[in-house]
Amino acid sequence: MKIIRRSKLERLIDILRAIASTGLIKQTHIMYKANLTWDELKRDLQWLMDLGLVERTVVSEGILYRITNLGSDALSHFEKIELILKLNHEKKPYGEKGLVIL
Repeated sequence: MKIIRRSKLERLIDILRAIASTGLIKQTHIMYKANLTWDELKRDLQWLMDLGLVERTVVSEGILYRITNLGSDALSHFEKIELILKLNHEKKPYGEKGLVIL
């Protein structure tokens, strides 16, 4: 059985989606929503913060994370690209002999 792993870009997008869907969110909730290990989350979340796509906020409930305007823009652009790629794939999914070309 072949194991399909996500790329770093896919992990980052999953983190942005998890945060965007909630607003303010704790690290552990991001980890579960994005289906990441703790080490992956810490490394990727720090990178997103360094890029200015996510920001950390301290409130009475603890440390929470939110997506920035730049992060929302990046997520929006990625989703547009993803939509275009899926639409193009649906237009020409078969080769000469009816086989799916990936």
